[in-house]
Amino acid sequence: MSKYMVQKDKYSGNIVYMEYDLEGYSFKPKTTHDKPYISVNSVTIYEPKMIDNLLSKKFSKKFERLSQIIINFLFQDDTDDDEGDFMILLDEVARLKSIVELKYQKFLSNQEYKDYIHKLDFLDSQLRQKIAIVNYRKNLDYEINRGGRSR
Repeated sequence: MSKYMVQKDKYSGNIVYMEYDLEGYSFKPKTTHDKPYISVNSVTIYEPKMIDNLLSKKFSKKFERLSQIIINFLFQDDTDDDEGDFMILLDEVARLKSIVELKYQKFLSNQEYKDYIHKLDFLDSQLRQKIAIVNYRKNLDYEINRGGRSR
């Protein structure tokens, strides 16, 4: 299936601009069967500002949800910390980062892309610091409990 964009003059009806095989951001919108609207299987957006806005909202939603979960884990009581929980969160940060790098990079402006990567790197560094602190405390507790026996 070929893709094209045609712009016509309003008054004369002549073709002013024509472009073939455009590259745009495609997505499948959520469908609600109970509403009497036109059913759409796929939407492709070609306007760069519109793509930036759409991806910005999409990323912000995912980033806010993930950052709230990470903040809750970072500031929770230290007695029940488990390294596995933090590793799962690190995997989620890496997954979101790979989505930005693989899917969104070609559609985003360079500054937007750098901002998203910077935000995700910050979350990653905070999680790694917390993992280091938890491991240090576990090792310290182990040394204290083990060092109590003497002959």
